[in-house]
Amino acid sequence: MRNWLLLWLVLILAHTNPFSRGTVLVSGQCFGNQKSLLLELKNSLNFNALLSTKLIKWNQSNGSWDGVTCEGGQVTGLDLSNEGITSGLNDSSSLFRLDYLQRLNLAFNNFQSLEIPSGFGNLTNLVSLNLSSAGFTGQVPIGISRLIRLVTLDVSQFYYRGVTSLKLKNPNLKMLVGNLSELRELYLDGVNMSATGNELCNVLSSSLPKLQVLSMMNCYLSGPIESCTSLVNLPFLSVIKLGINNLSTTVPEFFAHFHNLGTLDLSNCGLRGEFPQKIFQVQTLQNLYLSFNELLQGSLPRFPENGSLQTLVLSFTNISGRLPESIGNLKNLSRIELENCSFDGNIPSSFTNLSQLAYLDFSHNNFTGSIPSLSRSKNLTKITLSHNNLAGQIDSTQWESLSSLLILDLRFNLLEGNIPSSLFTLLLIEKLQLSNNRFSGQVNGSFNAPLHKLDTLDLSNNNIGGELPLSIWELQGLKYLSLSSNNFSGSFHINLVQQLRNLSYLDLSYNSFSIYATNTASQASSFPSLTTLKLASCQLTTLPEFLAEQHRLVYLDLSHDWIQGKIPQWIWGLQNLLYLNLSSNLLDDIETLSPNITSTLTVLDLHNNRLRGQTLPLPPFATFMDFSSNDFALDIPPAINTSLLVAIFFSLSKNNFQGSIPESICRAEYLEVLDLSHNNLTGNIPDCLVMESLKVLNLRDNALNGGIISFPETCGLKTLDLSSNLLRGQFPESLANCTALEVLDVGSNQIDDVYPCQLKSIASLRVLVLRSNKFHGGVGCPETNGTWKMLQIVDISSNNFSGALPSQYLTTWEAMKANVHMNRIQYPFLLISGLYYQDTVSVTVKGLQLELVKILTLFTSIDFSCNDFEGPIPDTLGDLKALYFLNLSKNGFSGPIPSSLEHLQQLESLDLSWNDLNGTIPPQLSDLNFLSFLNLSYNKLEGSIPAVKQFLTFSEDSFEGNSRLCGFPLPTKCLDPNSKGTDPSNSFEGNAGDSDDTEKWFYMGTSLGFVVGFWIFCGLLASIKSWRFAYYQFWDKVLLRHLRP
Repeated sequence: MRNWLLLWLVLILAHTNPFSRGTVLVSGQCFGNQKSLLLELKNSLNFNALLSTKLIKWNQSNGSWDGVTCEGGQVTGLDLSNEGITSGLNDSSSLFRLDYLQRLNLAFNNFQSLEIPSGFGNLTNLVSLNLSSAGFTGQVPIGISRLIRLVTLDVSQFYYRGVTSLKLKNPNLKMLVGNLSELRELYLDGVNMSATGNELCNVLSSSLPKLQVLSMMNCYLSGPIESCTSLVNLPFLSVIKLGINNLSTTVPEFFAHFHNLGTLDLSNCGLRGEFPQKIFQVQTLQNLYLSFNELLQGSLPRFPENGSLQTLVLSFTNISGRLPESIGNLKNLSRIELENCSFDGNIPSSFTNLSQLAYLDFSHNNFTGSIPSLSRSKNLTKITLSHNNLAGQIDSTQWESLSSLLILDLRFNLLEGNIPSSLFTLLLIEKLQLSNNRFSGQVNGSFNAPLHKLDTLDLSNNNIGGELPLSIWELQGLKYLSLSSNNFSGSFHINLVQQLRNLSYLDLSYNSFSIYATNTASQASSFPSLTTLKLASCQLTTLPEFLAEQHRLVYLDLSHDWIQGKIPQWIWGLQNLLYLNLSSNLLDDIETLSPNITSTLTVLDLHNNRLRGQTLPLPPFATFMDFSSNDFALDIPPAINTSLLVAIFFSLSKNNFQGSIPESICRAEYLEVLDLSHNNLTGNIPDCLVMESLKVLNLRDNALNGGIISFPETCGLKTLDLSSNLLRGQFPESLANCTALEVLDVGSNQIDDVYPCQLKSIASLRVLVLRSNKFHGGVGCPETNGTWKMLQIVDISSNNFSGALPSQYLTTWEAMKANVHMNRIQYPFLLISGLYYQDTVSVTVKGLQLELVKILTLFTSIDFSCNDFEGPIPDTLGDLKALYFLNLSKNGFSGPIPSSLEHLQQLESLDLSWNDLNGTIPPQLSDLNFLSFLNLSYNKLEGSIPAVKQFLTFSEDSFEGNSRLCGFPLPTKCLDPNSKGTDPSNSFEGNAGDSDDTEKWFYMGTSLGFVVGFWIFCGLLASIKSWRFAYYQFWDKVLLRHLRP
């Protein structure tokens, strides 16, 4: 035993003897000449003393030489990374006289675009040179090629726009590494090589036989890379990083043939085609990065048992399919990112086996089913499963066991049930995001507020009810709180927000609670500095006065509340406020405004109040201003253009504005939507009003007179509504310049012209309303091929059109022939904000005139009523199978009702009254299952009324004025019992009483059934919120299918 102790003592003394050969000396044991060189180096370098932790301490007197390693009295290692060095390094520097230097690290400095000095070539003993992110630019010097002992070379740099990169062109890669046969690690990230992958691989495979790490990300490499199969001959190569290059190629299978491959990074390389599954199965592969290759396809294979994969990043590729159950074999997997791919199906239950998992991101896919238990993955720090179709409850995971969890993001799924109270016990969690699901119940958990790290809590857009837990207001670190669009109840004072000192984003909108905001001015300084405050539909009755001191506020939404009184002057002085929405309140006035508002507002929404006053608040830099549905009774300011310098949307609709439209508005060169409808404006429309930028012009329901203006060749209008004015004269030929027009409404004017064939080349037209004018002559245009394929609403009623209706006129209306995807005719603007202008149009539906506020592309209507058309109704009407409403009443149509109308299976309203139609009613019309309004009155129809299906629901009014019609519901009985479609009981006088009783019981039963069913249905809708949402969606899709006259 003593011999062993003696041996250990000898070894220890040998390694601590300062005079033994090859021993490692501390910094203080450097020879004097070496210290002199180091001091000379320090004095020549310019560095930031505040950032330096090593150079700043170098001193001959106290012997402090941090970052220096000496062996045998000579400097062999020098680490000056992160020292804030900016200059002072050139070829004469004392650095290049440290002849024994083996390891040099100058990384993460800022040499301010200095070229790499050629003096580095003098340090021939270097085995490691690290110049990464040091601020060097220009050509990599040829001198580095003389450092034949180099094992590690790192000249990589972070590249971003505006920074001049390093280049490797002359010398090129072959000249640089041709003699560096000992090199094992090569890092050239961010160096501009401008070479092909094949050139690169040929050089490396022939020059660097010992290469282990190859990192050439963002090197301006291009494809092809087929010759890179030669890299397989490098037996030690384990790391290949070629990301952020424009390889634009398929992925060769040879990457699966490397014997020691541990890391492969091909992210953002423009890869396409099928990714070889064998690469996933390489037994040694630990890290695989393929993200941001949008054209890369493929699926995941069956993973072998005990696979080595630790990191799998496939985000933003088109790799798809289901996750294999064998993914549970990847016992070492710690990071998996599949964001924005095309995966679907269930998340395999084998995920419960991934005990090393720390980072999980499956967001923006099509995963379904429930979330498997993750209780065994105790290292998890981030779980992101947002924007999928995951369903069920989330209580399978014992959340309290995930004590390291920092981020849980389950937004935009179909998850339901209660939110587990164990989630609120995770002290380290920073972001809890559960919005846009179907969670219900109450928030039962309580936060251990003093110890909690939570900074983001988002429970918005769920069905959560009950009162807010008071512990929420004690989360001192909370910065983002969104509870909007739930069923939270109760009431509280806004003063509770004072406890959240770090809060910057607060959204409590659209709940069932009441918020009181009285007497907050004196405590304004106690509130946190908010940037976003949304309290829409919170039953506020007063504007919170503490907001006057919220100088960091950017976004303020107090819409759909009960706020009364005046808009205070201080609101225009909030210097950072960009978005202000006070719409749908009870505000009635605006405090006196300064002549020139200096507000920074870009969005101002005051619509649907009771505002009046002598001036409009017009922020000079606003892009969106909506003053509609108020009580302003002003002239539009003559110099309105000075307030519309950058305006995109401007609405004064539904007020009492008077006077003329000022021509200065034409100088609003960015304006896209101008809505002055429903006012008392008079005079002519300014000729210049259709600016190049304008997409929507709505002047509806005013008292404008004169003719319709001319339209310039640059016309970009999509919506033009001039209806309900006093416009006269002819229809301008120049309207044909508006080639993008979708909605045209000039109804209820005094326009005297023929059918507007000048519009026949506008293929985008979807709504055409000429109603109630003085149009005359025939309809249709020569060369009708391709005319108005998108047309879905046409109303030319109450004019003087005459002649026969040409059958070919209807054949080009493709949108009425087949159902199209449902969306609304609207014009989006300010796309980032999600704002849009909603078109409206008035139509006659089932005998009633309605204003459609939301025009669905599903909605189709033809109204030719109140004209002088004659001749037969064209059979081609039957081709319009997607038609919902057809009105040909009050014309001179003759002949029989065409049986082709039986093909209009979507038809809900048919009005053929007040014509000269004859013959029998086609019995096929009874098969129109959705037909809820029918008017065939005042024609010359004869025979029996079909007494089946839909016809049993129509009243006598639908058939009156046809003296030769008989049968239910008319009092005239058909005498022939064999008449097709006639109830035989009506053919005999003796059965008249029985028939009356039958009809009485039929109507009584119908009424009783309707009342009982109605209240059961409405009761369920009132109590189950998810049913209500489904119900609203259903009615939006079928539109006005069940409207009753």
